[in-house]
Amino acid sequence: MLHITNGDCAVAVIRQVVQGPILPWRDVLHEGPVRAGLSLEELSRERADFIAACGWATLAEVQDSFVKRDAMFRRAGEHDEIVLWFEHDLYDQLQLIQVLDGLAELRGPPVSLVCEAEYLGRMAPERAAELFALRNPLVRRHFQEAQAAWAAFRSPDPQSLERLRVTSFPFLGAALRRHLEEFPWTTDGLSRTERQILQGNPHEEPAFMGDVVLKWHEERLAKNRRFPRWLGGCEVKDEASVRWDPALARLVRA
Repeated sequence: MLHITNGDCAVAVIRQVVQGPILPWRDVLHEGPVRAGLSLEELSRERADFIAACGWATLAEVQDSFVKRDAMFRRAGEHDEIVLWFEHDLYDQLQLIQVLDGLAELRGPPVSLVCEAEYLGRMAPERAAELFALRNPLVRRHFQEAQAAWAAFRSPDPQSLERLRVTSFPFLGAALRRHLEEFPWTTDGLSRTERQILQGNPHEEPAFMGDVVLKWHEERLAKNRRFPRWLGGCEVKDEASVRWDPALARLVRA
């Protein structure tokens, strides 16, 4: 049985209650380029370049991590079951749809999901064991919806995300809306995160951004280096391209 989860804090909890290898995904997909048309390995190399350029890890470290991760993921079909452990926030929901996109054409082991409005890294082992016993088996509609969401997230047209109809995953719709709120707003040209930083209240619930990424945003603001910025497959070059209209709760074209 293979377990796939968001990162090392979750691994520390999960390993106390299950048997089998655990694969942490470890990618901040809501920041940096996630362009369409790339294989998993090609995308991982581009992601490694971005992460290293941000100073979050050395290029050698992140390349090595992704190479090992992707190789292990490619062997997922060797296991008798694949269990996905993810949380309800944007960070995790993006990882979830990437993983499911990669597993969609896999013929063999069943895939199940543990995903509640709870944080795995803070979870008591007893609760993790309870959720493992209640894990949800995934069927074709789950994979189809995840594939559509992943393709829309990687599209250069972010409005394709608004055309999605999310029904199979209870937290995905809200997470993708939160992603869209990172586009410059029609009111002041700031993203939601930038505004919250300037207002002195950057923390939110669900929490999808760690301290390292938050510091990166703070430094960008301090240096007035807000653009260009990649949001999924869309490169935002200035505040006047695609904007989030809070009154309409949707993206609009300038």
